Amino acid sequence: MTRPEARWLDTPDHYARLRKIESLDLATEYREITLLFYGDFQSTMFMKSIHGFMFTFAAPRISKILSQTGELEQRILKRIVDTNLLASAVMQNGFKESPGREAARRVNAMHSRYDIHPDDFVAVGAEEAIGSLDLAERFGWRQVTEKEKEAVRLFYNHQARAFGSTRPFPGSVPELRAFFDHYLDTELRYEPQNERLAGVLLNWFAGLAPAPVRPLFHNLLVAELDPRVAKACGLNQPRWPAKPLMNAFLKKMARKDPVPDGTPSKLQAMVRTVYPDGWKYEDLGTHA
Repeated sequence: MTRPEARWLDTPDHYARLRKIESLDLATEYREITLLFYGDFQSTMFMKSIHGFMFTFAAPRISKILSQTGELEQRILKRIVDTNLLASAVMQNGFKESPGREAARRVNAMHSRYDIHPDDFVAVGAEEAIGSLDLAERFGWRQVTEKEKEAVRLFYNHQARAFGSTRPFPGSVPELRAFFDHYLDTELRYEPQNERLAGVLLNWFAGLAPAPVRPLFHNLLVAELDPRVAKACGLNQPRWPAKPLMNAFLKKMARKDPVPDGTPSKLQAMVRTVYPDGWKYEDLGTHA
């Protein structure tokens, strides 16, 4: 039995998503551009969730809130699945149409229960934008265009506002990068809950690897972290050759891109594990 032909936007052209991006209006279709960007760099984003979670653990104002909820330490798989479901709904559907609007309202309702500093809202969105662009530029199968970079910045600016932020992003990708670097330099510091949350997450991800290599995989994950994040989480980054080994692994992962249309998502399997009987948006996230 022959395999069906791999297709991208229902064509045999590997560059179909990029060509579609080039035809879209940046000012009004930044979300669609961002969605296509992630479609083209799906495998390259292997570290995206890990980087995002670890950054929030390294910032004490954020880690105190995360520790207070108990979600990561008691229901880590649910937390990972819920975060991805809510973010995916907004990216797939936008902020005004259901189910994207419903997902944004759910996140906003969670955030409204806590006293979140305006800089923290911007920093979390900046990490998603800058972190994604950095992964694509370091390991991606093609160059990232300036249009994609600005679309990603615009999308996460609007997402942060939809999720409760009262402060807009800096007005360009270089300015956003400068803001994020300053935040990393000035707001990250060690506190015990940082290390505790980081340990739970790293052990969970390392547990996805075969048992004999889990300690090595744990070290490789730590090696890939920004040194400022690792230090604030109480982690000692392993010495050479851990970083080159992790870079080689991420390059190998990225060679799977661009993933063809219809490729099964690993998230779907995790969703079925957490919600075997289905789910609703009010089921997702933390609850008082």
